[in-house]
Amino acid sequence: MCLIVFGALLAVQQAQAHGGGLNSEGCHNNRKTGDYHCHRGPKANQPKPNQLQQRPIIEEPKKSERPMIGYNRDLYAYESYPTRTNRGFYTGYTCDTNIDHVVSLKDAHYSGAGRWSVTERIAFANDKLNHVPTCSRINSSKGASTPSDFFRKSSDGKGMEYKIKTKCAYLGIYYQVKRKYGLSFSNNDPSVFVSCGLYIR
Repeated sequence: MCLIVFGALLAVQQAQAHGGGLNSEGCHNNRKTGDYHCHRGPKANQPKPNQLQQRPIIEEPKKSERPMIGYNRDLYAYESYPTRTNRGFYTGYTCDTNIDHVVSLKDAHYSGAGRWSVTERIAFANDKLNHVPTCSRINSSKGASTPSDFFRKSSDGKGMEYKIKTKCAYLGIYYQVKRKYGLSFSNNDPSVFVSCGLYIR
């Protein structure tokens, strides 16, 4: 009998401490905090809303905030394919051809792609917008050059000499690719582009 009386007093004290009686489920609203919770019954052991653990929100860092990694051609996983032509894009020469990246992978890397994800780098490397068939020897001479360096190499008397016949078409593709991928033009000479009606600043 004493235990029953003690239990009843305890329930009353708990209800008074929270400012409200319990309903048929053993729960009530706390008038002070506004939360709804239970002291007995099947819901008594459930955590209060403010005790529920929330999953942390993990945001992908912006490209500009990602660390720049060192250049390695393998980072781009370029999948080569045959050109199906024997005419080089830059010179119009008939020759053995292969695919050239108009904006070289190395140029792209140091213009912003060095902060990209693996998926973004692979997409760039295999985007055919940036591919042209070129004579293998011209491709080797061009290497990772920017347009101004490529034009210089073609006629500086220090190696192969060749005439680039598609100057504005080449610059147009280069410009379009860099704009598409948000790559910097900081390593380029604006005057080279102006001659073809393109403005990089």
